[in-house]
Amino acid sequence: MALAASIHSDDEDIGRWSQDAPQVRRALRFIKGHKGGITPEALVAWDDQHGRRLFTWANTQAAEQWRVHEARLFFNRFRWNIGGLRVRSFINMSENKDEGIDERSYVSTETISENKKLRDIVIGDITRRMKSLASELKMWNLTDNEREAIFAQIREQMG
Repeated sequence: MALAASIHSDDEDIGRWSQDAPQVRRALRFIKGHKGGITPEALVAWDDQHGRRLFTWANTQAAEQWRVHEARLFFNRFRWNIGGLRVRSFINMSENKDEGIDERSYVSTETISENKKLRDIVIGDITRRMKSLASELKMWNLTDNEREAIFAQIREQMG
């Protein structure tokens, strides 16, 4: 089965990682050539040997980007127990000046739960992610029993 690749990014790499960029097409061919899987380290080494076009090679800039990545991991690490449910403590929200979010940033779940508009945005985002996951599952041609097992798990979790 042939799979079409589409690469999307919300940051400055969107142009550099466009599926139409020659370096991206070459990298995707390299990746597809590894039927047993490929490590991130192998892709970085490949990029190093093929013009350093995919990743940040200036050490000072790369170090700063790594620290920002670690900060994102920090925000995503924490969970709160609310009403017996384990939920993320912080959610990455897009700029929304009407709701006091001046730039893309992490907002506490507590703050979001107290603001109907932010709550609606988060629920909409979760719904979009669920639709995306449903599309991924569709690709696997699930049997009726497999689909029903997934729905049962979702119903159980939503209680």
